[in-house]
Amino acid sequence: MTETQAIDWESKYRTSGAPGERAPGERAPSDRAPWERPAPHPAFLTWRESGLLAPPARVLIPGAGRSAEPVALAEAGFDVTVVDVAPSAVAVQRDRLSHFGATARAEVADLFAWAPEAPFDTIYDQTCLCALPPALWPEYAARLAGWLRPGGRLFILFMQTGQAGGPPFDCDLPAMRALFDPVRWDWPETLGPRVPHPSLRDEQPALLTRR
Repeated sequence: MTETQAIDWESKYRTSGAPGERAPGERAPSDRAPWERPAPHPAFLTWRESGLLAPPARVLIPGAGRSAEPVALAEAGFDVTVVDVAPSAVAVQRDRLSHFGATARAEVADLFAWAPEAPFDTIYDQTCLCALPPALWPEYAARLAGWLRPGGRLFILFMQTGQAGGPPFDCDLPAMRALFDPVRWDWPETLGPRVPHPSLRDEQPALLTRR
């Protein structure tokens, strides 16, 4: 467990089941943790099909866990970097990404101590922000800005729980607009529809551009 990320995600993954021998990105329901989807997120698919999320680009997926998106991005032609604090989740991603060679990698690291060699073109944050205690959000948002080149895009899902406590922690939209402020980020004029989550919550997709 890392002190800065505060939550022992390795234990959570180990007690939630292993992926098993199935198609990349897919697991039987009994093998999934409550926060995991069996396939790429609907918002991810919308972004990809619309051309907003398109290669060639270097993409970072922080806190990717065992999600299906890293493989989907590698298959689409992105140069993929996964960073997660849970060794077992990283082992799953390394196994899935192994046949993509030098264009895909997965690292075990504390995100608050990790730094890339160069800024990324794109960041895809599906569950990382809502998994962090809110006290860490300002530093995490600053790190996202530092990891992304000017003009780069942040594809992010804001979890809407409407409740105190977590994880997942409620990413109230007024709070998110304050966190991702206009000094560093451009927001779209309107946001797309919320996406239901299997845990009976909603997620708000947002595409932000780094100033």
